[in-house]
Amino acid sequence: MTADAGAAPVAVAIRIRRPVAALSARLLRRGSVLAPALVAAYMVVEVYSYQRNYPDAASRQRLAEVSDTAALRILQGVPHAVQTTGGFVVWDGGWVIGLSLGVWALLATARLLRGEEDTGRAELLLAGPVPARGALITELLVLAGSFALTGAAVAVALGASGAGWSSSILYGLGLAALTAAVAGLAAVAAQVMPSRRRAVGAAATALGLLFLLRTAANSSARVGWLRWLTPYGWIDELRAFGADRWLVLLPLLAAPVLLAAGAVALRDRRDAGAGLVGGSDRHVGHGWLLGNPAAFAWRTTQPVLLGWAAAVAVYSAVLGVLVKTVVDFIAGDPTYGRILTDFGVDLTDLTRGVVALLGGTMGVVFALYGCWRIGAVRDEEAAGRAEHLLARTVTRAGWLGWHALLTATATALLSVLAGVAMWTGAAVTGADLGLTDAVGSMLAPLPAAVLFTGLAVLCFGAIPRLTVTLSVGLAVASYLLELLGTPLGLPAAVLNLSAFHHLSSVPVEPFGLLPTVALGGLGLLAAAAGVAAFRRRDLTGS
Repeated sequence: MTADAGAAPVAVAIRIRRPVAALSARLLRRGSVLAPALVAAYMVVEVYSYQRNYPDAASRQRLAEVSDTAALRILQGVPHAVQTTGGFVVWDGGWVIGLSLGVWALLATARLLRGEEDTGRAELLLAGPVPARGALITELLVLAGSFALTGAAVAVALGASGAGWSSSILYGLGLAALTAAVAGLAAVAAQVMPSRRRAVGAAATALGLLFLLRTAANSSARVGWLRWLTPYGWIDELRAFGADRWLVLLPLLAAPVLLAAGAVALRDRRDAGAGLVGGSDRHVGHGWLLGNPAAFAWRTTQPVLLGWAAAVAVYSAVLGVLVKTVVDFIAGDPTYGRILTDFGVDLTDLTRGVVALLGGTMGVVFALYGCWRIGAVRDEEAAGRAEHLLARTVTRAGWLGWHALLTATATALLSVLAGVAMWTGAAVTGADLGLTDAVGSMLAPLPAAVLFTGLAVLCFGAIPRLTVTLSVGLAVASYLLELLGTPLGLPAAVLNLSAFHHLSSVPVEPFGLLPTVALGGLGLLAAAAGVAAFRRRDLTGS
């Protein structure tokens, strides 16, 4: 064999993998653009919030004192250098960003590595001269590039805001490595489990346990060593904008490499469309809740709803525990109280004012739940499973309509659960909060959640590929407009564009019937238009 002949297979493999990279980049393109943009915007908002809320040394010292209370450590972590802009951003918003990026990385990795296999399309690619190992390596490299872009966006946003370039780069690298580590977990799960659905479930369970380890480690100095057992603890141990411990990057960078290597090694030990564990994703069917579209939609909603319910209950209970701490902090710092008044918070009754603020914050969570659940309906269509159902006697209007109605119902159930959990947490600390006030504060933003759920249905019917991207983007933008509009002095005409601006501050204010009817009505009209559009368009894949 000549040298040219021996080099030919390598050259062919390289040429073939370029389309794999292009396809992977196309499948990730929305998330790869949206995630860095949203994270960078969030960092800028955090910087602005710090500079406005803590303008002098006295207010920053008071922040340092209250941030080191047990309840806040459990929720947000051990504070390091919170008297600085970057240190505050890492402490106040880092846990939210880290958890959000982890969820995104998990879902994106599972979709890229197993989504195409579940539909059978990957077999067409692997039937050619592309080896499974080479395709997986290419996909992992594209994912790594996306995560690196997100970390760079964080570093640039913080550095340009004056937080310090060296520390900003350290924190950006840490977040990118953390996101890649979660993706590595999902990559391993994608090789072990027989389907995308089960891979997501296994990786999500692991992600939850890793985050709970970090929460437990922050509860007491005696168990602080638990931070070294989770990537979420490692990024805390970076102490960015404080000690800047660059050596802690080593485990953060090593973890995704080792997990990716493990996933590649496991890929050669399984067949396409299968996993290393025995059995398949099929099980003996039962007729329970399969008699009509409504029952089937409720059955498919239950597993995800239970997961969301557990997360919402725990988070709301922690918020309830923090109510008394926050109230005491505001009562002891008139300057901070005036700042909150600038943000539109009614502090006539401190406890109820704080609860109303927390209820508005949870409103965006409920809106995101509705958008993502409609996004799951889109996944059913994109994967081709909806075709088998709609080819029978099930109508399109009935199938989509029942999913939308049950999503709204589940959102209402989550709101009530959040109120009860917050009241329970507040009762533990002796806060003066009644059950009615707590539940009312969580029900108040429900009309906005209905509106954005309806917009998600409209996107599904008219522009299905943007179902999640557009509806989630609008919900987040609406919330940020309400959060920053008043302090920035934006005109009323601009503030009125935010759905959250029209909500009542329950329990400080009575529940507003007019905004409820208006926002809910717009959501219903959008959903109806989405159902009508879905009836008139072709089914589309991913």
